[in-house]
Order: sequence, then C-alpha cells, then structure tokens
Amino acid sequence: MSEQGHAKNLELFKKEHHFAVSWGAKYAPTNELLALNAMLAQITAGENILSEIIASRTPYRNATAAAQDAFERLGPLMPRIINAMKGAGIEASVIEDTKTYTRKISGQRKTKKPKDDPNSPDFDESEKANSAAQMSRANRIENFEAVISALEAQAAYKPNEDDLKIITLREFLTELRQKNEAVQDTFITLSNKRAERDALFYTPGTGIVAVGNLFKRYVESFGRNSAEWKQIKDFEFVRIGRR
Repeated sequence: MSEQGHAKNLELFKKEHHFAVSWGAKYAPTNELLALNAMLAQITAGENILSEIIASRTPYRNATAAAQDAFERLGPLMPRIINAMKGAGIEASVIEDTKTYTRKISGQRKTKKPKDDPNSPDFDESEKANSAAQMSRANRIENFEAVISALEAQAAYKPNEDDLKIITLREFLTELRQKNEAVQDTFITLSNKRAERDALFYTPGTGIVAVGNLFKRYVESFGRNSAEWKQIKDFEFVRIGRR
C-alpha cells in the first residue's frame, strides 16, 4: 500500500510534535506556527477532517451503488417497450424514433470503467470515470422521459403488463431522478469535506505540510550532526493533488 497520502502526512506531523515534546526546553521556536499547542490544534483538526471524509464517503458510495442498480434495470426494459409498441400496431416511424432514444439509453461504454485500486487508499479511481455515448445518468433520464412522452401520445399503447404501463414508467422515472439526486447530494458533501482537508493540509505557508517542512528547517538549525536532526531528517511530506 502506498505510503504517500494525507494520513501519512498527518502521521509524520504527529511524530514531529511528539519529538518536539520529548526535547523539552531545547525546543523553543519563535515562530508561532511551530508552537506545540498550535501544532496540536492542527493535528486534532487533521484527524477530525480525515474521519469526516471517511464518514461522508460511505453514503456517497451507497447512493452510487443504489443508482447503478436502478439504472441497470433500464437496459432490459427498453426492448420490451419497443416490442409492446410493435404489438400495439404503432406506426413504424414512431417506433424508429423510440429506438433512437433506446440506443442512447442502452449504449455501451467505449472503455471499461476503472475499478477502485486498493493500493491508492486516498483516491477512488472509479470516481474519475467519464461517461460515454450519452451514458451519464442525467442524459439517460432525459432520454427515458422522451420515450415516456412519446408513449403518452400514442392512444394505442395500452399494455397489460404493469411494469410497461405509462404510470409505472413515470414512477420509475421519478425513482431514477431521486437516486441520481442522492448521488449528487452526497458527492457535494464529500467534495466539501475534501476541500476542507486540502485547505488544512496544503495551504501554502500555514497548512500541515508547510508547517511540517518549516519544523524540519527549524530543527536543521540545531546542526546536521545533532541528534534531533537525525531523528526527523528523513521525514518527507508530499503535497497530494485534489481527490
């Protein structure tokens, strides 16, 4: 598992604080950012935000899984609607128009959606997958609604199967919208927490990574042969791009 991550940066920062405490009176920086209580406050804030991100990620992933399950039902449904239209004797031109929407709803991705890599715990690769062939959920909802509207204009479309009836299709459309909105809402929460984390960890000059490197420069002033410098000289903080 990769050692480079937000949690790793926080772990190194905590080690710096612990070492500073152990050095006693010798640790006497004039920069307020390096004061023990200031570092401790950043540690507490860092632990809190990382925990909040984990808590926010769970409902987002649950909402995404629920949406995927619902939208997977669209693919098998569309051919049945087409066949019901044919059986009702609806004009071929109308059926052909509906097939156009069906292709947009049921199209295949050009590339396989990447899976989350457990070796990069700070980043979910699957969240970066781009939709193709109008396969985004919003577009599929729009195209499905167009199909329903077309069916509503056909007096001959009166299937006996409950799941093919227009009222049921409308209910399914509402379900798809609600599940898609749940994904969007939970992602906004997760994204906001990530923005808080990035500000806390990576703000130039005052973030945890900046202060961690500032700590190293201060301890280096003890001399490169000092025991203190040798204890922390290999600490390497890494600035991580937005996740």
